[in-house]
Amino acid sequence: MDDLVAFLRARYDEDEEAARLADAVDPSPWYEDVEEGSYTNQRQGLDGVGLVRAADHVALWDREQSCTLSMAGVTATHVALHDPARVLREVEAKRRILDECAWATKNGGGGAFVRPVLRLLALPYSGHAGYEPDWAPIR
Repeated sequence: MDDLVAFLRARYDEDEEAARLADAVDPSPWYEDVEEGSYTNQRQGLDGVGLVRAADHVALWDREQSCTLSMAGVTATHVALHDPARVLREVEAKRRILDECAWATKNGGGGAFVRPVLRLLALPYSGHAGYEPDWAPIR
């Protein structure tokens, strides 16, 4: 399982770096700015068109001085909910889970739950090139 733990730590490092870089340009917290209406560009029937704005109220894509990129309101909400601050909190929590698993293994317990927990932590990264199929959860 050492290779799985190393894989997870590397992914958490990547997630942390990406979040810190994004936060430096578009500071947290992010929030959605959704207008009522129908989003009809390639998708029918979704209510609301939105932007995601950073803490300084600038729409994320406006910093590049591009045309403002709007999205479905539900998508704007989803993006805003996963701002850099949240990603950093999640990375910290996942690292602590790894530390707890290591502690449990070192102290003679946890074998029954450590492997399943590690496999579940790896599941969000199953699309990564370094993910091994035998890391998939068993049940």
